[in-house]
Amino acid sequence: MEPFLEPWPDPESAPAPGPREPRDHHRRNRFITVAVFVIAVLVVIGVGTGVLLSSKGKATTVTTQPTPASVEIVVSSGMNASRVAALLEQNGVIQSSTEFLRRVEADGTVDKLRPGTYKFSRNEALDSVINKLEKGLGEPNLKAVIPEGLAASQVVPILVKLGMAESGSYAELAGQPAKFSIPKVGGSQPSVTTLEGLLFPSTYFLQPGDGPSQVIKAQLAAFESKVASLQWSNAVALKVTPYQVVIIASIIEKEARVPEERAKVAAVVYNRLAKGMSLGIDATIRYAVGKWTGALTQKDLEVDSPFNTRTHKGLPPSPICSPGLAALNAALAPAKADYLYYVLIDKSGHHFFTASYDEFLKAKNQSPST
Repeated sequence: MEPFLEPWPDPESAPAPGPREPRDHHRRNRFITVAVFVIAVLVVIGVGTGVLLSSKGKATTVTTQPTPASVEIVVSSGMNASRVAALLEQNGVIQSSTEFLRRVEADGTVDKLRPGTYKFSRNEALDSVINKLEKGLGEPNLKAVIPEGLAASQVVPILVKLGMAESGSYAELAGQPAKFSIPKVGGSQPSVTTLEGLLFPSTYFLQPGDGPSQVIKAQLAAFESKVASLQWSNAVALKVTPYQVVIIASIIEKEARVPEERAKVAAVVYNRLAKGMSLGIDATIRYAVGKWTGALTQKDLEVDSPFNTRTHKGLPPSPICSPGLAALNAALAPAKADYLYYVLIDKSGHHFFTASYDEFLKAKNQSPST
């Protein structure tokens, strides 16, 4: 079969050609068509984003909450740099906790970031974040300054003055270590009957409503963080446990009034222990009788207590106050001297140190009244 061919139109029968539309008109029509199509697609996408069809065929409108421009961060006392970095990264303040830690290590402020309540912008410049934390440009809610050398009972008036509720329970809670997480001392948790000595002295920024329990938790966390880098390995050569180092440090804190004498007081303690002598330190007796000022009476000096280091040889069973880093360092690095005695020689707190009992008695007779 021959292929079917459509005949060519007869030129004479074809309609006369009319006027041709301009080419620009066709382009304009195509542009309008494309523009309408794009707009329609965008409308469909927008509607699809705002309205989701549920499995039952019902429409649910999704409302997107705007991300806050700023975030409030509470840096608690005792919080180390790693925890601060993690908190900042989790809340979108910084992009890299690793870079933050590298910077504060370079600045030498790893252990000097200030507690407080801070307001940061999200993705705030790292320099700005670090500057605020190093200078303490936050807003503390309640500032509790707890100095070195205070027993738990001596901290209570500080909390009372701040208006903290149930302040009096602070000393009671310090005697209940089972209620808290005991900090590591020299790499391990000691078995303790009191938190005395482990309540790190520092400045604490507390939140509204915080009570003695929150203060103690902050102090215990600060202790573990602050003392972790000390030379605890020295305890082996000194023939004491790390916890006994804390006990000795607490004695040093109460006895040494002049910074350069801390290591000398430590030497006296270790030398007397090595010789099997009683320590004969009045500060431990004051702890036993709860008398921190005024002269000790004969009755006080004869109190039947393991803290009476005149009548009981060896160290007291637990610390007598909260020592600071300087006293702890002195307890780990006593002076290399044969001192066995010391006596106050002026009202500025200086002591006379000697290995001779006769020299001690002579100096004692010339000692000013305290």
